[in-house]
Amino acid sequence: MVPLQEVLRLPSFLAAAPEVRCGDVAAAQVRWVHSSEVYEMGGLLEGGELLLTTGLGLHGRSDAQLAAYVDELVAAGCVALGLELGRSLLDVPAPLERRAAERGLVLLVLGAGSVVPFERHVEDFHELVVRRRTTPGGGESVARRFVDLVVRAAGLPALLDEVARAAGCQVELHDLAGRLVERSRIRTVSAPDATTTVPVAGPRSVRAVLVLRAEEDEHRRRTAEEAAVAVALELGRHADVGGHASVEQALVSDLHAGALVSTAEVLGRLGHAGLRVAPGDPLAALALDAGPAVAPTDLLAALRSCAGAVAVVPGVLGTHVVGVVRLAPGGDTSVLRRRLADLVERLADHLDPGADVLVALTTPDPDPSSLAVRLEDARDLVRLARRHGGPGGVVLARDLGVQRLLTGATEAQALSDFVVEQIGPLVDADRAHGSALLRTLDAYLGHGLSKATTAQALGIRRQSLYGRLERIERLLGVRLDDPGHRAGLALALTAWRLRTGLDPQAAF
Repeated sequence: MVPLQEVLRLPSFLAAAPEVRCGDVAAAQVRWVHSSEVYEMGGLLEGGELLLTTGLGLHGRSDAQLAAYVDELVAAGCVALGLELGRSLLDVPAPLERRAAERGLVLLVLGAGSVVPFERHVEDFHELVVRRRTTPGGGESVARRFVDLVVRAAGLPALLDEVARAAGCQVELHDLAGRLVERSRIRTVSAPDATTTVPVAGPRSVRAVLVLRAEEDEHRRRTAEEAAVAVALELGRHADVGGHASVEQALVSDLHAGALVSTAEVLGRLGHAGLRVAPGDPLAALALDAGPAVAPTDLLAALRSCAGAVAVVPGVLGTHVVGVVRLAPGGDTSVLRRRLADLVERLADHLDPGADVLVALTTPDPDPSSLAVRLEDARDLVRLARRHGGPGGVVLARDLGVQRLLTGATEAQALSDFVVEQIGPLVDADRAHGSALLRTLDAYLGHGLSKATTAQALGIRRQSLYGRLERIERLLGVRLDDPGHRAGLALALTAWRLRTGLDPQAAF
């Protein structure tokens, strides 16, 4: 059995920012982590489980049924229930929380941080159990795991991921100038103001610094020191990793750090990196992502090989490949899209099958001094595009204008309140009756209010669509032919996507 407190310190749980609603976390002991949306779950448990659910199986349940659900879990020996909000439920049903408190069931609310797939929680717990069973004392085996990754040539990103799992926090490798070389990619938490740092030795002197983004304790200090040995061995395999940065990488790092302040200096460094820019030429920043299975260093190498007609100075910032792009003065946006789409195709062919390549480009700007901000904007665009649920491809800043406005200018609670106000009754109706009203509204607005096209897209008769639209208007108290009402509903649907990571066409 594993203490629940230890389980909640695993990277995936920390990323989900669990909130304890009731129950004694300190006393709970977990045998296994399981996920299910089945309502009649009690008979399928064996005791000692932390059960994860989005609440899909609780749709339309009465107060008595919600209480009975808790009773069955407790009777089966379940020690904790983790409920992820935002997908099926916007809040914890009060009858469920009351009964959990009465029966002593630990109730956790997940999703205040990142939306983490339940499979990640299960995988992290499985790895924890294996470590506890096979490594009495833990220390030597942890070091062996790190060194094994080096021997198997798994690469620096995989090694840092393993260190992050062992330490329970984000891990970074910095060069001696403090610039980021590589970062762990698994979802976890970081504490910017609390770090554990150890030097990474080279043949003759210190070569880099390993940074654990969390408060130092005995476990993290020991983990960091053991990891530093493995990182030193890994760096010894690649003379260019962690050593002197390339001209392009040095430029990208200096721009990001704000070390270049004058236009002349930026233009000079761009020219030295091979990108000739005349004063007034429009510049933009791009960021690339190919999914968690592709290391940034591999994606960077692919970009250098496949850039073609795209004039770019590339580098790596954190987990993203970024670059400065020179555009033709007065260039056609459609031509730019085609060139970037061609780049995406070439990258997809170059990388392993399954790579989901996404390229995001900021709004062009002739002012070179804005590049530092543009590089971060490009990374934000990639993150936003992934959160919005779209596939890989090309995303320009204007494509996500509404999403950028919602996430940048609105507080999280205000945005949540707006969603509840605008479409909350539809979410409740779909949750209770499976009526597909949210999906219908999304399709109707997405197809330009064409009833024929909407009915065809939904696979229903037009008369059925009319009935759904009438019910939507009745529940919300709006008229769908009112432009103001439609604008509010469209914004709320977009905000709901951003909050839950779900597509309304597949949510219920």
